[in-house]
Amino acid sequence: MIVSPVWTVTYALAALFHPIPQDDVLQRLQRLEAENAELRLQVDAVASQIEQVQFSGVFPEVGDSVFGMGPAASKVYQTEQGFSFGGYGEAFYRSVSGGADSADFLRAVLYSGYKFSPQWVFNSEIEFEHASTDQGGSASVEFAYLEYQHSQALNVRAGLVLPPMGFINELHEPTTYYGTSRPEIESRIIPTTWRENGVGVHGSRGDFEYKLYLVNGFDGGGFSAAGLRGGRQKGSRAEADDLAFVGRLDWTGTPGLVAGVSAYAGDSGQSNTAIGDVSTTILDLHLQYELGPWRFRAMAVQAEVDDTDRIFADSGVVVGEEMLGTYLEAGYDLMQLLDSDCEDRLIAFARWETLDTHDAVATGLTSDPSQDEEIVTVGLNWFPEDQLVFKVDYQDFDQGSDRIQVSLGYVF
Repeated sequence: MIVSPVWTVTYALAALFHPIPQDDVLQRLQRLEAENAELRLQVDAVASQIEQVQFSGVFPEVGDSVFGMGPAASKVYQTEQGFSFGGYGEAFYRSVSGGADSADFLRAVLYSGYKFSPQWVFNSEIEFEHASTDQGGSASVEFAYLEYQHSQALNVRAGLVLPPMGFINELHEPTTYYGTSRPEIESRIIPTTWRENGVGVHGSRGDFEYKLYLVNGFDGGGFSAAGLRGGRQKGSRAEADDLAFVGRLDWTGTPGLVAGVSAYAGDSGQSNTAIGDVSTTILDLHLQYELGPWRFRAMAVQAEVDDTDRIFADSGVVVGEEMLGTYLEAGYDLMQLLDSDCEDRLIAFARWETLDTHDAVATGLTSDPSQDEEIVTVGLNWFPEDQLVFKVDYQDFDQGSDRIQVSLGYVF
């Protein structure tokens, strides 16, 4: 009940003709004020509940990864029907030995999805990089696909898809990996973030999960001494004279364990007859194990490229015929030692990786020793909430410049 000026005047006039003890008047006013305050609380609670009902489907909580996608990218699968929205972002400061320091709001990403029915789903990621297009930034579609969910064992996906290789290409939200920088072998040999136009199937059966896609192939004219990254076509007016198959098979029969293999095979010459077929294969073996406060990752990857002598004749670029990479990583939650009841996580981690994109070159060409790199990364990742992370790490490069990095990341 709300006390209006009219009631106040009425009480005053009544008091003139029918005097009421002052204590009674104060008690009544206090009771009315208390009822008014309680009514406001009830109105606010009802309004909050209505808002939650209206937007709970659009903004579901960030949950677990679904079908290999990142936790925030999986929101559309948790929606009963209709629109879903999410995103992530990260920014960093980097100090490079012998070079200029830099700060960058690296990316701000928006996920939008729509569940048409229990069977039909649309999911997409729009990424804005480096804050401003005036300073070399960009806006791009990272993935956008339609999916038909037939059963647990068989689902069909088509559109701009993420080839399911390694750990980072699908799970690239900043809360899903340790360190400010992604592992080098998941940037140069597996060219994360890597997306191509394609169609494929995925599902699970028993302890096994699988994905198999047919996608447009690389553009081999973009390969470089540093690796395959420049061959990505990113779904933008992609040449599709040459197609490729990419697949993944994981075993999850032990709690906390993922062990699997991924493979890619296809030609990369596209319409450039000067460089030939440029047959390209990539194979990776990966393993992750989580046990209490520990998490371990290990991966080995090999890529082979044919016709690299013709690429050199056409462009003067020495592309490796064989590329190799390996990394081992371990992380431990220090909060389990400091305060086992604390919901924060403080992950100390170390990662050792080695890669050589010139492990073998074509006869008559000279390998570049600077492409044989060894990197040790150590750092801390603080998670005050599951959806927030602050990172600091140090990277020691055998060939390149060492780095100190500090970053923040979020998902929603």
